[in-house]
Amino acid sequence: MKIYTRNGEIAYDEIFHKGINIIRGNNSSGKSTITHFMFYVLGGAFNDWVKEAKKCSYVIAEIEINKAPLTLKREINLNKYGKGNKTEGLFIFWGTLEEAEKETEGWQKFNFNTTDNKKSFSNVLFENLDLPIVKGDNNITFHQILRLLYLDQDSPTNSLFYYEEFDTTLTRETVADLLLGVYRQELYDKKQRKVEADKELDETKREIKVIKRFIQNPYDLIPSSLNLRITEKEKEINQIESNIIDLKNQEKKVRFTQKTQLDFEKLNTEAILQRQKVKKLEQQINNFTYEIEDTDYFIEALKNKLKALNKSILTRDLLGNFPIQNCPECLSPIEPIENESVCKLCKTDIDDSFGITQARKIEQEIDFQIRESKNLISIKKRQLLELQAELESNKLELFHIQQKVNSSINDVKTIRQEKLDQLYVDKGFIEGEIIQLRTLFENAEIYQSLITLQSDLEQEIETLDFSIKKITTEQEKLKIDIKNIIEKEGIYLLNNDLKRQEDFFQAKEFHIDFRNNMAYISDKDAKYSASSSFYLKISARFSIFLASLGIKRMRYPRFIFCDNMEDKGIEKIRAENFQKILVEEAEKFNSEDYQMIYTTSFIPTELNVDKYTVGEFYTEKNASLKNV
Repeated sequence: MKIYTRNGEIAYDEIFHKGINIIRGNNSSGKSTITHFMFYVLGGAFNDWVKEAKKCSYVIAEIEINKAPLTLKREINLNKYGKGNKTEGLFIFWGTLEEAEKETEGWQKFNFNTTDNKKSFSNVLFENLDLPIVKGDNNITFHQILRLLYLDQDSPTNSLFYYEEFDTTLTRETVADLLLGVYRQELYDKKQRKVEADKELDETKREIKVIKRFIQNPYDLIPSSLNLRITEKEKEINQIESNIIDLKNQEKKVRFTQKTQLDFEKLNTEAILQRQKVKKLEQQINNFTYEIEDTDYFIEALKNKLKALNKSILTRDLLGNFPIQNCPECLSPIEPIENESVCKLCKTDIDDSFGITQARKIEQEIDFQIRESKNLISIKKRQLLELQAELESNKLELFHIQQKVNSSINDVKTIRQEKLDQLYVDKGFIEGEIIQLRTLFENAEIYQSLITLQSDLEQEIETLDFSIKKITTEQEKLKIDIKNIIEKEGIYLLNNDLKRQEDFFQAKEFHIDFRNNMAYISDKDAKYSASSSFYLKISARFSIFLASLGIKRMRYPRFIFCDNMEDKGIEKIRAENFQKILVEEAEKFNSEDYQMIYTTSFIPTELNVDKYTVGEFYTEKNASLKNV
């Protein structure tokens, strides 16, 4: 991790190792500031900078996620009141820090919040960590994940999570479920669909209610009944037109006028133009339909490519671990090599992470193409609906024009008779009725489709309720099993405390209540000294971390960082004892599989070695941040 000043100088530059990392130094030497920068560059919502940190322009850190190196960079921008922006965007480079600082291109900036067109940096980190992305009313950002990975000094001692003013039980419970590995995407999808289905059902019922309010005759809501009435009315018009023709044929004197011919020609021209308009709309609709189908095929191809990419990463991991004992050319035995970073055959240095990193980068680009294609389909579908509606309207207009053309062919200007005039009046009245009946017919079809939709939604919601209840029950059972292992780790840490708190070294049970943001032994309301309360809290948080090292299904990132092992006045010997038993427990696992970072002023002598420590021993005169 490197921190740069506003003058472009390096304020901090340290390489952390896998396993245990201890930042040590006196009080007020800047240890906490380093963890604040760590929290911030990983996506934490932090802006309470000390004056030295405000002189810094940005922090950059190389991290490893699922064997792929990524470099994160986040700027420190202050407002006129000297406060930083908690929701500052994050720059991501798919590669090492050394590569990132050499290249100006290749960086991508992601904002704190997700938009319809672009992911947030939380989305990117979640995807690379293979964590389900929780959206909707309970949107979980990576900041919320960090609240269980980071132990700070400012949060209240009785707060299990990193303190947040506007916190909810649902948020804490969801974060816990995610990191414990009991959260199921299927359950989230069903809950989301349930919310959507409930909303659709309410809207459907509301539309049905509105239609019934304006159309009170139940027969006007039956399409077949209306269709029959329209057919009868059309028969009446045909009869009237037949009567009109008969009356005209009976006229002894028929006078053709220039105006009659002009009226017919005008109507005929209008009919031709309208027919061309309808044909053009039909062609546009066909084109849009083909484009939507092509885009669907393209999206499916991208998804298959994404699946193939993920399979290639797994195949690379599998083949990478396959031992080669004989040379493929001469079949002679190959002598084993201790250095894993050198090729067993040609002895050339290899970089296992490069392929994975490139694959992750391609994965993001394919995902972006899929999102863009889906947005394009959505736009084209809306345009298609508009064109279809316009087509129906123009077809109806063509029908009316053609009716007038047909009428004008048979209609020659003769001396108007009272009976002929009445026939025209009757015809116009019936045509008006047909228009009204057609409008009612369209509403009736909409009404019947809404009734069908309501029934389908009610059945779907009933099925969803059953599935959600079943999955929730299974999830709760799994959560209990994992919490039992976590609490067993907690009991070990408490029992091995110095004999300062009787409840601790005699503890037979230990409980972590994520929902209510607390840890306790047997009595939720038990009160302890500030130092013992602090010991209880860090025991709870590190027990989650230690349990994750042995439970593969847990999604906890096997990473934890803690600011100050001797907070709240805990005595030196007690703080040192905790560090010893914590390191002893952690070292039961492969140090390549986890990273623990913590700060302390009281480091045990046996831990004050290069294997565990990072950086110098900081003092007020030799603080962690330089050149500020």
